[in-house]
Amino acid sequence: MENYQPQTHSAPEAPENEDRQDDGPELDEEEEAGSELDEEEEAEAEGGVAEQERDWEPAIGAIDDYVPMDEEGLLGDEGGDKATHRAHRHGAEIPLLERQPHIVKFPLRSAGAIIPDSALADQPHGYDSHCSQLDPSCIWAPFTSQIDYEVARWAKLRGQGSTAFSDLLEIEGVCENLGLSYKNSRELNKIIDTEIPAHRPRFQRKEILVAGEAFDVYYRDIIECVKALYGDPEFAQHLIFTPERHYSDEDKTQRLFHDLHTGKWWWRVQNELEQDKPGATVIPILLSSDKTQVTMFRNKAAYPIYMTIGNLPKEIRRRPSYNAQILLGYLPTTKLEHITNKAARRRCLANLFHACMRYIVEPLVDAGKVGIPIASGDGAVRRGHPLVACYIGDYPEQVLVTGIKTGECPKCDTPADELGNKDLLFEPRDLGQILDALALVDGDPSQFTKACRQAGIKPIYRPFWEELPHCNIYQAITPDILHQLYQGLVKHLIAWLKSAFSEAELDARCKRLPPNHNIRLFMKGISVLSRVSGTEHQQICRFLLGIIIDIRLPNGASPARLIRAVRGLLDFLYLAQYPCHSHQTLELLDDALNHFHDNKSIFIDLGIRSSFNLPKLHSLRHYITMIQLYGTTDNYNTEYTERLHIDLAKDAYRATNHKDEYMQMTLWLERREKVLWHDKFIHWRRFGSNSPIHSLPYCPAPSDLVYHRQHKIAKHPSARRVSFDTLANEYGAPYFQAALARFIAEVNQPALTVRQLEDAACGMIIPFRAVAVFHKVRYNTVRDDGIPNTVTVDSIHVRPQRRDRHKRQVPARFDTALVNMGHGGKLGVEGYRVAQVRVIFSLSAKAKQAVFRNAALPDHFAYVEWFTPFSNTPEANHGMYKVSRAFRDGERQASIIPVRNIRRSVHLIPQFGPVAPREWTSSNVLEQCRTFFVNEFTDRDAYVTLF
Repeated sequence: MENYQPQTHSAPEAPENEDRQDDGPELDEEEEAGSELDEEEEAEAEGGVAEQERDWEPAIGAIDDYVPMDEEGLLGDEGGDKATHRAHRHGAEIPLLERQPHIVKFPLRSAGAIIPDSALADQPHGYDSHCSQLDPSCIWAPFTSQIDYEVARWAKLRGQGSTAFSDLLEIEGVCENLGLSYKNSRELNKIIDTEIPAHRPRFQRKEILVAGEAFDVYYRDIIECVKALYGDPEFAQHLIFTPERHYSDEDKTQRLFHDLHTGKWWWRVQNELEQDKPGATVIPILLSSDKTQVTMFRNKAAYPIYMTIGNLPKEIRRRPSYNAQILLGYLPTTKLEHITNKAARRRCLANLFHACMRYIVEPLVDAGKVGIPIASGDGAVRRGHPLVACYIGDYPEQVLVTGIKTGECPKCDTPADELGNKDLLFEPRDLGQILDALALVDGDPSQFTKACRQAGIKPIYRPFWEELPHCNIYQAITPDILHQLYQGLVKHLIAWLKSAFSEAELDARCKRLPPNHNIRLFMKGISVLSRVSGTEHQQICRFLLGIIIDIRLPNGASPARLIRAVRGLLDFLYLAQYPCHSHQTLELLDDALNHFHDNKSIFIDLGIRSSFNLPKLHSLRHYITMIQLYGTTDNYNTEYTERLHIDLAKDAYRATNHKDEYMQMTLWLERREKVLWHDKFIHWRRFGSNSPIHSLPYCPAPSDLVYHRQHKIAKHPSARRVSFDTLANEYGAPYFQAALARFIAEVNQPALTVRQLEDAACGMIIPFRAVAVFHKVRYNTVRDDGIPNTVTVDSIHVRPQRRDRHKRQVPARFDTALVNMGHGGKLGVEGYRVAQVRVIFSLSAKAKQAVFRNAALPDHFAYVEWFTPFSNTPEANHGMYKVSRAFRDGERQASIIPVRNIRRSVHLIPQFGPVAPREWTSSNVLEQCRTFFVNEFTDRDAYVTLF
């Protein structure tokens, strides 16, 4: 797509008169109706924000002599390296944009081979096996009609509960008029239980004896769970059977890591299996566990354990809607409070956990060693080896699983009092020594305890992973973005910054940030937050660096090291979440961590910390190795487990009567899974494999660093006729007519010089005095197959002042955007410029015909006010670009551009100075402030682009 190349004059510029692509799609009627509702909700929310802008704030204290941070000589020490670092980072990231990597297949052809003439292949598989158990004459079987089925589906997936559903059906005439084959929830449950075949195994209950006490564990056969995922026909075309090595270059020097099969672990294990018994198909099992509260007040907990398989691409595994995770069981939640000795209680709890887990995973021991015949959804049979590859959990779970002491690293031998040392060499925990110690469990207890202590673990009775083949549990413990970073170091960092600076000043700056689609405004500040979630910490990270620039430290201390430490940690946070890594980007990750370590001493000097011996900080040193072994961190993020709690634990508990709840929870889940599977079966039966439900949007290439996006504008304008005078007075576009005249002149006469264009525009008569105006542009991502997603990832608001339905005044909002000047690329700011969008408008066909000479023009245009161009390098220390309003002869420079030239919204953080001016507000700061920092932390796309 070509881009209009505006010049920075107060009059408009125009595109070359060439063929152009159409604008993005318009919203359909349903989307537009939703858009109108969204605008009402936004107006009400912004009306509430406007009220909070007037809240009381503490008085401003005395301000010492202030030197802007970028002008203070002491703070410019690193400025000379910025250009080099920027070029190095771009050089590392550009190869990740290649959509077709150079792939090296596993060299032994026997790996992942199909077993010929297998008896299992002759059996019905996938939906065919399901079909053979139902009445072939009725497509809705076991239900009698479509409405009979749709009501049942609604009741089990969207209904309010069995009692409410039964009450609904008891209303006179409901069952008869709808022709339902059931009259209450009990009869519907009987149909589901007896007539719909189960695709996934049923739950079983087992009593586990520990220390003479019996505990119930509810579990499923793990082998059957593996077969259910592996044999799901929805996943058949996406299954991965062998490891691969991906490279970004033909010489195969820059290896890429993204999905699990591109890591080193699968390649190594595949090689070991092929040496022993050729023809193996590795089935990597990813286990995750996390105790969660299922009630708000009664302190009722559930302890679910989940599993999935690495043969499924991460794009499928991580989406709950694809049902690629299986609830494997519920572990006991007892606290053993009757054991008064705390050490004995902890030991019994650990033994109980491992006893339950050992019983659940025991079938994997033989299956992993010798393999099992297993059929995929297309009927192909292979010899599968289900092996535990990863264990996903937060730090308490990691301690429990590995048997280490709290405060130590579960992966290596670094002493607890050296965890903050970035230069200390470490060795992985010695699995051989640990297994030798565990083998003494049936001998002398004192010798067993001593051997375990020397091996670095607690004396655990037969941990569940002890006999699992090809499993090193200390290597299998994965990084945890949610708990190690967002709920770990970011949480600590915010607390440190509160101690270093005035909480009132931090809150004042949060309150004065301009609005943006990707920025949550904390109108009461961040110091008042309690029980902050991972999502809230993620939202705070998007502006944290920008609000601490220029705040003075106590006693006039330089904030340079503090700023660099924050920048280093944020860089690590964003780089760690890249969907694809190369050796070069992993070096950037290591550099970012070193940047934090090199500057963290500022917190000790300020008396905020005495040491940095934090297990979560030390864990960051293992990220590079783990990405190389198991692929990028989005393969094993605990955030996915937290989301599963809602569907598979909390909703299940709410569906019970809270008595003997696990029996009811497991039965509720079994019925729900049956209905979900049956729903896909009916779609297959009606439409075949071409149904949209059977077209999972997966591409085997690495995920892009930046989004492929497409803008969408409402079909009908927000205001059909807005006069030029109204645009000047209410939209802040005083030069709209002059800009439009210049735009028309350049489109019609592209060969004119700048001076000639000015003369042509001055003498032009525009035959209309109003335009149709739109108040919002949305941006949706586009899949690799070219189909846009419905999720809005970005938006630009362009609205004058108005009142909401409560008659509250809603301030005007004119967002800032990143404009492609004609040669902008996917990475970096070169070829881009920041502008504030004042008007989004369109011209009628009649108006276009009157002023343009048959030029091919897009449908939508924007009147924008420019900011100064990006400098060659960002500012020192904080690494953000600085921009300010662009003026010419004392007036703001403005132009008209096609909307399609706007790549995305961009967030500007005001340069507050030592104290944020109290007359500034979120709604007026873009007008009041003179200088801004361009925020690159709003999302990954901005982080990659604005560097």
